[in-house]
Amino acid sequence: MILDVLANADRYAAVHPLFAECFAYLKNTDLAALPVGRQPLGASGCAVIVAESAPKTKQSSLLEGHRAFIDIQVVLAGEELIGFVPRGRCTEKSDDVANDFQELQGAAEYLTLRPGCFAIYFPEDAHQPNVGTGSYSGLIRKIVIKVPVGR
Repeated sequence: MILDVLANADRYAAVHPLFAECFAYLKNTDLAALPVGRQPLGASGCAVIVAESAPKTKQSSLLEGHRAFIDIQVVLAGEELIGFVPRGRCTEKSDDVANDFQELQGAAEYLTLRPGCFAIYFPEDAHQPNVGTGSYSGLIRKIVIKVPVGR
């Protein structure tokens, strides 16, 4: 897992061959104007998902993992606690292979993700998004860029 501010995103461009394209998109796009939904990001196999949701509790938010995609998550409005635990410390509850979504069980630790920050979750990272902080009760608006692992 990587957690940093978008101003430092260029430091991570060499981590994966598609990260430079993803961070350029985040830097050069009016993110606030994007509609909720999913759209492709170029021809690389990456996808941009814009989502809005009410904050969840730790009990109602799922701990999840992905095998085929890396997540780059950016909060645009609001703030969220985001749980993290190494996948090796988790047990698998369910596996939706077609949608690259594994529900996991494990003891997450939490960090706060605010506008201007990003988090990157690799296949070895279990994460629990959209948990409310208690100090913010509005909708959380965020972008998730799905980056294919094998490219």
